[in-house]
Amino acid sequence: MRVKINRNVCDAQLAFCEQCLGKFLREPMGYERHCFEELEDDGQEALTIELISNDHTTTLVLNPEERQRAAIEGWSFFVDFIPPMYRGEDAA
Repeated sequence: MRVKINRNVCDAQLAFCEQCLGKFLREPMGYERHCFEELEDDGQEALTIELISNDHTTTLVLNPEERQRAAIEGWSFFVDFIPPMYRGEDAA
């Protein structure tokens, strides 16, 4: 499955965003949010997430084990930038 998520369209704080994506990671075929710009079943076992947050765009490819880990720990542990707590805010 492949999903494109644009955090810039939601003004929820980071902790809520991570819980929201965690819900999707646990139940991908029954959960979709307005920040999801694209969602497609590409036939792959791995989940590909294109994530946009402020000026950062990153792609995560998560196998089933990594998907469960991200659902628990949050997606911010998997990116190479420090996401801001609130949309439009620069990370310190």
